[in-house]
Amino acid sequence: MPEDVKRPYRSPLRAEAAQRTRAVIREAAAELFADRGYVSTTVKDIAAAAGVAVRTVHAAYPGGKAEIFHRALDVAIGGDDEPVAVIDRPEVREALTEPDRLLTVLARRGAALHARAGGLLRACAESAGADGEMRELDDLGARMMAGTMRTMAESLRAHGLLAVPVEEAADVLFTLGSPAVHDLLVRRRGWTTDRYADWLERALRLLLTDTCPDGAR
Repeated sequence: MPEDVKRPYRSPLRAEAAQRTRAVIREAAAELFADRGYVSTTVKDIAAAAGVAVRTVHAAYPGGKAEIFHRALDVAIGGDDEPVAVIDRPEVREALTEPDRLLTVLARRGAALHARAGGLLRACAESAGADGEMRELDDLGARMMAGTMRTMAESLRAHGLLAVPVEEAADVLFTLGSPAVHDLLVRRRGWTTDRYADWLERALRLLLTDTCPDGAR
């Protein structure tokens, strides 16, 4: 009976502590992956950066380095710990019913997503040639993004805003909103996140629709 009385009190504390440890490990690993790349980062490196023992890392993430990377990328893309895909986020779902806002939301959310996850996405792409799991993850990410952009294009077409074929629109959305283009403009050319978002919205409106912001033409 004493054990039954203590369990409801102790279990939440242990769960909260474990969650904090997982977050610390995940955040430390994300920085290392972005700075050094996936292949060059070891579990020992992650443990040292997180200030925990290697066995603690393995206990928190039994799947090892690959599991840590997957989780870090999921959180960076979503912006939180909620297991909700970008296309299912409330703001995006609402924008799909108000297509005049869709490209604005897409550009702003895309810029914020790349600001959070750009380093991890780059690490994934760069390591795809040397690591099978990263290659699969990179391919999966590309397929998921292509599907999301197809949904966006179809929404624009359904509301009569699309000036090009839906297949072309989906490919333009996929290409201009890609991590590679963001990386070129922001990391290599020094653009701010806001400048990138403004440019992306103008470019998409010019290429895909019959509407564009004032001064875009």
